[in-house]
Amino acid sequence: MIRSVSDTAWMAEASEAATEGRLYRLVDPSASPGWALSGEARKQATLIRHPLLAQPPAQQLYLERIGQRRSAELSSQLERQRTERGAGLLGPLPLCGWLISHHASSSIATYLGRQLKQITPEGKPALLRFYDPRVLEHLPRILEPWQLSALLGPIGRWLYLDTELQLRCLDPHAEVRRLGGLKPTAEQWHAIKRIGQINRSRELYRTLPGSAGLSEAPAESVDALLVAAHNAGLRERPDVATFVLHGLTTRIDFHRHPIIQAMLGRLGGRLTYIGLSNQLSDDDWEAVSERRETT
Repeated sequence: MIRSVSDTAWMAEASEAATEGRLYRLVDPSASPGWALSGEARKQATLIRHPLLAQPPAQQLYLERIGQRRSAELSSQLERQRTERGAGLLGPLPLCGWLISHHASSSIATYLGRQLKQITPEGKPALLRFYDPRVLEHLPRILEPWQLSALLGPIGRWLYLDTELQLRCLDPHAEVRRLGGLKPTAEQWHAIKRIGQINRSRELYRTLPGSAGLSEAPAESVDALLVAAHNAGLRERPDVATFVLHGLTTRIDFHRHPIIQAMLGRLGGRLTYIGLSNQLSDDDWEAVSERRETT
C-alpha cells in the first residue's frame, strides 16, 4: 500500500501522468505565503475550503493540475521542499504531495473537502488533516484498508516526502475502490490524535546528542510508549515526552521493570515523573536497560 520510490522512477511516472492530464499537486499555503497563488494562477487552480474556519483564498488548500510543460519543474519543486523542511517534523509543510487521478480537479477537490470534516465519538466536529504527509503516512497503520480507500476515493496514487525526506507512494486501493464518508472508531480517533505527539517525540529524540536519527525512533514504537505513558497516569506533556525518551534510549518495555513500576507507584501530588526519574541512579538505569534486578 505504501512503497518507497526513487526520484528517477517518480519523475518518469509523473511525466507520463502529466502527459495524460492525470497529475496534480496539492498545496497548503496557510502558513507558507511563498506558496500562495494569485491572479491568473489562482483562477486556474481549484481551491478547497476549510470546513471549520473562514480562510481567505490565499490561505486555502489548492489543487493544481501539472501539465506536460510544467512536469520539468517537478525536480526543482522536490529539492525545494527537501531544503525547506530539512530534517524537522514540526515546521510548515506547504507541499502536501502529488496526486495521480483520472478525475477532474473539481471532483477531486469536492471529495477531499468533504473528508476534511469528521465527527468525533463525542459528537464534535473535527478537522482531519490527512492532506499533511506527516499525518497521511500514519493512516495506513491506523485505518482499515477499505477506510483508507474511501478516504481518498478518486485518488489513484499519492506521492509525498516522508519524515525522513524520502519519496513514498501511497496506493490507497486494492481490488475494490471504496467511496463515501469516513467514520473512524473511537480507538482509531485516539490513535489519530496521538500523531502530533508521535511527531513531536520523534523530533525531540532526533535532536538528542548522539542520536542516529529518526530511524531509531519508529512511529510504532513511539506510539506504544505514548499509550504506556497514558496507562501509567501521565498527562503533562513534559512527563510524557520524558517517558517516551526513556523508552527510546533504554528499552521499549522499560516501564515494566520493577524499578520503574515502583517509581510509577509513587506518582501523585507533587511527585512528577520527571522528578522521580531524576532520583534514579546510573546503576538503576543500567539495570533497567539490561533487564536485571539491582543488587
